[in-house]
Amino acid sequence: MDALALSAKEALEGNRADAISFVQTSGVRRTRELLQGAAGDLKKKIAAKVKSGHGETFTLAQMRTTLAQVQDSLKFVVRGMHDTILDVGDDAAQQSAEHTIEYLKKVDRAFRGIGTSPLPIREASMLDEATQGVRSSILRRLASSGEPIEGADEEPSPAKLGVLERYGVETIDHFEGEMRKGLVAKKSWGEMQDSLIERSPFLQGAPAHWAERIVRTEVMGAYARSSWETIREADDQFGDMTKFLCATFDDRTGADSYVVHGQCRRPEQAFASWYGFFQHPPARPNDREVVVPHRISWPRPPYLFPMPRSAAQLRWRMQGNKKPMPPTPLITTVSFALFGKKEPPKLDNP
Repeated sequence: MDALALSAKEALEGNRADAISFVQTSGVRRTRELLQGAAGDLKKKIAAKVKSGHGETFTLAQMRTTLAQVQDSLKFVVRGMHDTILDVGDDAAQQSAEHTIEYLKKVDRAFRGIGTSPLPIREASMLDEATQGVRSSILRRLASSGEPIEGADEEPSPAKLGVLERYGVETIDHFEGEMRKGLVAKKSWGEMQDSLIERSPFLQGAPAHWAERIVRTEVMGAYARSSWETIREADDQFGDMTKFLCATFDDRTGADSYVVHGQCRRPEQAFASWYGFFQHPPARPNDREVVVPHRISWPRPPYLFPMPRSAAQLRWRMQGNKKPMPPTPLITTVSFALFGKKEPPKLDNP
């Protein structure tokens, strides 16, 4: 079997493993509904693209490969729950994927890289209320008298009544469902935004950027939480994992992002910002930082070095702030001198 076939096979097995995890936390019905919903949306979009008569474009090929993977995961979840689903490497499961692997190989030759891109099922599960409780979305947390975030909050977060007045719990349920389905179907942010507006009278009358802000913030939050969970799992194996905050720098970057860039913590320790403590981004709406996993045994790359405070102060003034800029939050809880040593000290989780 050539390298590409192995890559396609690994993508399908990764999808199946994530589907198993979703089943174990949310149940077969919710997993099936998620995959069926994503497949239904993809079929409608593919039919519309074919009808337009533009031929086999990159976008159409991407939708077809995504649908093939969704359908493979759906068959895997629905069939053989008592045997095949418990072993991703089972011979029968591998044989059932042969046609899908061949299709992914064929498409990948024409459109390099899209045939073996796995489904973001794990990220979608981060927006599932049955899995994450009040942490499943930022909107749900704001609308709930939520449990404390691990290592970040000392007390439950009070409910923001304005969120409930604007949307209501049922609408938040719908928002989460649409974003879960959109992630798996690899919809654009604009497409997910339209799905949210369709259900919410408030968003229908609000400026367009309101729905965009919800989608961007929630999707970034889902990816960041998935990354954080992975870092915690990796630390169980390696024992020296850290997490860094990495900001995006352009004309939209806020002064608060300048001062938190390069912040370093052990997996269970909370980051700090001017808005409070948080285990992973976003720290506020439209926050665009990402979590970067990094072992202490690795050298610290320059792109993770903190920005000078003078750069943050310049942006602070450009944003029109008249008051003095708040202090820079604690940069690291791990001495930067420890990074890149051949034999780093053994660390205990805090």
